[in-house]
Amino acid sequence: MYYSKTFNKLVVTISVSIVVLLMIWPFLYIFVSSFKPLKEIMSRATLFPREFTLRNYETLIFARTPVRDFPRFLCNSLVVSLSTALCTIVVASIGGYGISRNRRLKKGLVSRFLLLLYVFPTILLLVPLYKMFASVGLYDNLVSLIVVYTALAAPFCTWLLVSFFDSIPRDLEESASIDGASSSLVFTRIVLPLASPGLVAVGAYSFITAWGEYMFALVLISSNLRKTGPLGLATFAAEQYIEWGPLLAGSILIMLPVFLIFLPVSRYFIKGFMAGAVKE
Repeated sequence: MYYSKTFNKLVVTISVSIVVLLMIWPFLYIFVSSFKPLKEIMSRATLFPREFTLRNYETLIFARTPVRDFPRFLCNSLVVSLSTALCTIVVASIGGYGISRNRRLKKGLVSRFLLLLYVFPTILLLVPLYKMFASVGLYDNLVSLIVVYTALAAPFCTWLLVSFFDSIPRDLEESASIDGASSSLVFTRIVLPLASPGLVAVGAYSFITAWGEYMFALVLISSNLRKTGPLGLATFAAEQYIEWGPLLAGSILIMLPVFLIFLPVSRYFIKGFMAGAVKE
């Protein structure tokens, strides 16, 4: 029996290790290749560079042109992503708290409708959103991206925050109300601080969603100075020639914030999913 359990653990460990290796191998290869000169990138694939160079990153950051300014693209992505995260936290916290404290909304179609919106094929919204923002003068404006990304992230984030608000005892709110605290004061001073792990998870999710989005940015943004990071990467892949070195380096700079932000808060996502799975 002991050897059987040991063998099963060994098989599971090896299987998981293989799967993880297959998942991280493309990212590892892109990271290593970003430090290779072009001749090594185009030659036979090797893991470690024979000639280490930072020229790809230098070209990406310092070789600016009126058409291509990658630091500016990253700044645009940062503004859009931070604004989206802030707006999503506000919208999702109010909506999630309302659903959590209202049994009819919680048991009815509202909570299910949030997940339905999350799985809705957003590509169907491209043309209507383009016409809407063009008619109100927000085409080729970063505000349009903030509005779209907030609308895309808010349903799932609201559903996720419901489980965090459900874990907060209502006795605390009732005690504060008896002491004379208003509903807004209870919400901002008691509920939100206790639900801070959920707010962090929601902010991270909405930031990552906005940071790497390409489809809506391609349709709603046209000028070079307003392009986001993913759109900036596309400028290195022309019809006749692909600048592989800067393209790989730019991919690393785009992926780096995602890993740095998501890994510390991943446990809060799991907590929210587990709470949502076992709640009545």
